[in-house]
Amino acid sequence: MSTATSGRAREHKVRDDLTSRGWIYPIRSAGSKGPVDLLLGSYEYGPVAVQIGTAGKTLGPADRERLVAAAEAYGAIPVLAQVIPRLGIVYRRVTPGLPATWESWNPEEPNA
Repeated sequence: MSTATSGRAREHKVRDDLTSRGWIYPIRSAGSKGPVDLLLGSYEYGPVAVQIGTAGKTLGPADRERLVAAAEAYGAIPVLAQVIPRLGIVYRRVTPGLPATWESWNPEEPNA
């Protein structure tokens, strides 16, 4: 499976998970090298800007800044979704600080 194909599969998996939990209007940035892979909205919670990766996905300082800035521009919550075999999807709310300081993010209680 090519890198593009596996990346697209991860994006679809995250999109399907979030829409099954009530998130709507998915906008996918196909083949993007930008800060946001998916932008979804909720009538109750507002928008979420999602960067998607594997278990080993890290965001360096510049990538964190870009994701957080893009999310702020959209009025969205910045989230990293890591697709981990046998564990599923792990969501973390991204801040400008180090990844060790990021808290988990629950799509069903996004503002908690």
